[in-house]
Amino acid sequence: MASDYPQHLLEILEAVGQSPSGQRNRAANAATGEILYFLDNDSIVTPTLFSRVAKYYAEATGAQDSSCPTNTVCRKHPPPRSESNTPGLAGVGGPNLTPASDNFLQKTFGYALASPFAHFSMCARYKSIGPVRSTGEKELILCNLSVRREIFLQEGGFDESMYPNEENEFINRVMEKGYRFLYDPDAFIYRSRRHQLLDFMKQLSHYGRGRADQILLEGLSAKSLIFFLPFGLLVYLLLLAGVSVAGMSAWWHYPPFLLYAILGMFSVFQYVIHEKNPVLALVLPIWFLGMHLSYGIGLIFGFLNAWLPKENAADDAQPLIDVIVRKSFETTS
Repeated sequence: MASDYPQHLLEILEAVGQSPSGQRNRAANAATGEILYFLDNDSIVTPTLFSRVAKYYAEATGAQDSSCPTNTVCRKHPPPRSESNTPGLAGVGGPNLTPASDNFLQKTFGYALASPFAHFSMCARYKSIGPVRSTGEKELILCNLSVRREIFLQEGGFDESMYPNEENEFINRVMEKGYRFLYDPDAFIYRSRRHQLLDFMKQLSHYGRGRADQILLEGLSAKSLIFFLPFGLLVYLLLLAGVSVAGMSAWWHYPPFLLYAILGMFSVFQYVIHEKNPVLALVLPIWFLGMHLSYGIGLIFGFLNAWLPKENAADDAQPLIDVIVRKSFETTS
C-alpha cells in the first residue's frame, strides 16, 4: 500500500458477499484496531490519508500518534485544526475525487456530481470544499469514512436492512447521541466515475431509492424535505408536458422551468470557464436534468417498494459473508 503511515500499524480486511452493510459490520467485528476506515474496492488511497486522519483522533484523546514518535511538533504531518479537539469525535471523512486517468465522459459525470446546483451540499462528497469542520451525513460518504471501532460496535454498526444510505442513517443515529463527525477536504481519495450514461443515471436512481428507505426508517423531518426537490421537479415537468400536449398551457406555467434552466446554466458556465472546454455547455445541462429526474424516480420506487406486499422469504438465513485478512498488525521489537 502506498501509505506513509507506519505499516505495522495497519490492518487490512476485505469483506466479500452480497450484503454490503452486513459485510462492513462483519469486518468491523473482526477488526482489532481502534479506528475503522471504510473504503470501497475501487477507492484509491493517497499516501498521506491515514496519517492525516489519525491526527484528529490523537488530538481528540490527547494521545500521541506513533507516526510522529517525538514530543516535538510533527513536521511531516502538521497537527490538525482544533475543530477535532473533543472527546465526542466519532468519525472523520473526506471527499472522493475523480482521478485524472478517467476519460472525458467520466470526468463530466464527476463535474455533475461536484456541482452545488445538481447535488446541493452533497457536492462536498465529490470535491474538496471549505475548511475542516464538524458535519453530518450530507457531506460524508462511506467509500472514504473512518469511525472509532468502539463507538461503531457500541451503536450497533450499520442497519443491515439498508443499502445504500447505511452510513447516512448510522451518522444521524450516532450524532443524536451527542457524537461528532469531521469533514476534512484534504483527506480525499480517488474513485473512478461510471463509464456509461445509463450506469450514471442508475447510480442516482439508486441513491434516491436509498434515501426513501432512510426516510421511512427515520421518519420525515424538516431536514429531509430537500430530498423531495427532484421528485417535485419530476412531477412539475410531467404536468407541464401534459398541459402543453392538451393545449392548455399558459405563460405562468413556465417561469419555474426558466429559473431552473438559468441556475443550471450558471453552474455550467462556471465549469466551461474553469475547464476551458465549451463542450461542457452541451452535456452538463443534460446530466443535471438527468440526475434530478433519476433521483426523483428512485425516490418514488423506494416508497412504492416499501408499500408493496413482500413475497415470503424462503428462509431467514444470514447472507454468506467471507472476511479475508489481507494484512495483520505487525509486532515490533
